[in-house]
Amino acid sequence: MKKAFPFPLLVVLLITACSKKNGPGPGTVISLPTVTATVSTFAGSGNSGSANGFGTEASFYLPIAIAVDAAGNVYVADLGNNLIRKINLNGIVTTLAGSGATGAANGPGTAASFSAPSGIAVDAAGNVYVADYGNNLIRKISPDGVVTTLAGSGAPGAADGQGANASFFDPTGVATDAAGNVYVADYGDNLIRKIDPNGVVTTLAGANGAGYFNSPTGVTVDAAGNVYIADYRNDRVELINATGQVITLAHLYYPSGLTLSTTGNMYASLPLNNQVWQINADGQAVPLAGSGIQGSDNGPGAAASFYSPSGIAADAAGDIYVADSGNNLIRKIVINETK
Repeated sequence: MKKAFPFPLLVVLLITACSKKNGPGPGTVISLPTVTATVSTFAGSGNSGSANGFGTEASFYLPIAIAVDAAGNVYVADLGNNLIRKINLNGIVTTLAGSGATGAANGPGTAASFSAPSGIAVDAAGNVYVADYGNNLIRKISPDGVVTTLAGSGAPGAADGQGANASFFDPTGVATDAAGNVYVADYGDNLIRKIDPNGVVTTLAGANGAGYFNSPTGVTVDAAGNVYIADYRNDRVELINATGQVITLAHLYYPSGLTLSTTGNMYASLPLNNQVWQINADGQAVPLAGSGIQGSDNGPGAAASFYSPSGIAADAAGDIYVADSGNNLIRKIVINETK
């Protein structure tokens, strides 16, 4: 099986960002704003590194994915450092798991290792799930920081089965639902996979099943069990409903990350546009934050700027966290509804 890219996804995103297309790309854009948004820097100095510390004293290296737990702790897949980082409620950044060396070792905390971790999710019990892109594995970190392999043989492939009998090819995004299922955007296979609480992997959509995907990167799930996909190279956000039907919800230019807010809106990161967009329940899309010009300015809406924003997650208050990959920053978007 031919590998989709010779380098991790984030490297590709950063290189292609240099030839960014202005605007949303294909599809209809609804220009009426429904929210106001203010962007600030939540954590990171902007310099590449792996220092822990408070807020901007800490450093990241190509942070690509982000998740928030029910208590408001933020988790970051720090791709360039091969680390999983945690930012607590006081804004203190620590290393949750990973030695920093490339590898696939299981074990407690920094005894474990990853290879270009590219997706992250957290369940209601506090377990953290990682799409370990370079290892073709889905990893699990328990609340006490012990890393195990949930599924995947490590060899690239698309086999269904239990645990290590299954295979993935460059898994990039992960999400969890209330029943304990884990969903995977299997980027290299152009598939959406599902792992049940017993560790059994099945193919939910793609290829010979329902729907066609081209390098899916982000995945999120709503309370009703609908699964949403950032279909990166198809310039689409897709919905997989409870019956397995795949529906195109919105057209956006190379969407990467997706999150659902308590307000009922969805938010998508567009790394090649250096923006974050809002999508309402009708599939209407509007720019939420980012001028479209590469930068790291804080401020309201289009006055702010990003550099290849990739991961995105919402907290219980409806505010948004962004893995601003090219800037080595974690950004926060405070949203005020205007409708």
